[in-house]
This record gives sequence, C-alpha cells and structure tokens, in this order.
Amino acid sequence: VAEVDDFINRTRQALQVPDVTLVGEMKFDGTSISITYENGRLVRAVTRGDGTVGDDVTENVKTIRSIPLQLPKGDWPEKFEVRGEIVLPWDAFDRLNKEREFNEEPLFANPRNAASGTLKMQNPAEVARRGLDAWFYYLLGDNLPADNHFDNMAAARRWGFKVSKIMKRLHSIKEVDDFISYWDTERKTLPVATDGLVFKVDSLRQQLNLGATAKSPRWAIAYKF
Repeated sequence: VAEVDDFINRTRQALQVPDVTLVGEMKFDGTSISITYENGRLVRAVTRGDGTVGDDVTENVKTIRSIPLQLPKGDWPEKFEVRGEIVLPWDAFDRLNKEREFNEEPLFANPRNAASGTLKMQNPAEVARRGLDAWFYYLLGDNLPADNHFDNMAAARRWGFKVSKIMKRLHSIKEVDDFISYWDTERKTLPVATDGLVFKVDSLRQQLNLGATAKSPRWAIAYKF
C-alpha cells in the first residue's frame, strides 16, 4: 500500500496540486486486447503483445458474445480504440479443463493461459465454443465524450461495452487504502480471476501532463494482491 501512497504524493507534486482524483479499478487476469471501431463498427482487434507488436485476432474476437460488433446509435466518436482484457471466467475454465482431462489432453494451468491460448487458435468456431469474455478499461481517440477517464468509461458502458462496476472515483489516500483493503478479500467472490488493482489519474489533461516512461504511463500504478 505504501507504494500506492507514494505514487499519489509524487503525482500531486508533479502536477503541483493539493489533491488528485484517481479511479480505482480491478486488474483482471487475462490477455490484453486493443479494438478499433470506425463508424460504430468493429474493424480490428489486436493483442497488445509486448506493448508494441501484437497479433491480429479480429476474427476470433468477433466470436466473443460480450463484444459489440456494431454499436447502437450514441455519442461515440467516428474512430476510437478501446482497451481491455480478454478473460476466461472460472466456470468456463473449469468446464474446459474437465473436457481436456476426459480427452487426456494437458490441462491449462490458469484462466489467463487458457484465454491467451484460445485467442491464438486458428478455428473461430472453437474459440466461440470456449466462452471467452471481455472487460474494458480505457478509451483512446479524438473527440471522446468526456475530459476524464471515469465518464469516458461510463459512456463506453452505455455503448454496450462491459465496464466493471467496481470502478470508483477516489479522492484521498484514505479512500484508496480502504479500496485496497476491501477488494483484497472481496475479489475472491468474483466470477473471473484477478491479480490486483489499478489506480489511474482521472483527468485526461493531467494524464497528458504527467506523460509516460518508455515502459508505462506516469499517471497509473498497478497494485498486486
């Protein structure tokens, strides 16, 4: 927790503000995905690989029921990118491993490996059968509906994307610490595997001012359970 508290203090100093609003959210344990929409239609889905080069998995992603292929009418921009995590829920993971055991095939070690392996398959029909799901956590593009992360994700939820209700605005170190201690135990009740929390600066202008290092943005920090 000290690491997150340090991050908040560093961020306040860097921005020269007495307080900074953060958004706390769950870090789902799956495979990172980046999906581009043009005129409300899914045009490309790429795994985020090593951060620069990923695999084109558009056809497989189109089989995931919870990912919209065509958005309903709304205030979405003409072109945008939505980032999230492809996951295999616990019940689908257990079902898949039972099948593999029956067929004397090697079992998947965890849902993340299963999600990643499934997404790389050459057979979209088999991908569809396995029951992948997706949760989204970031919007990128020009003309986004809001100047902050939280409201943009609320808009994404209206457009039909799965955005976790766990996401919460936090205004102080105490609120952040309480959020951590609550989810440290409560996460065990969730239907998908998680491996931590993420805290992001809410204001997009502040995100821009903070910038990024070669490896990661300076406006976000991950907390591992």
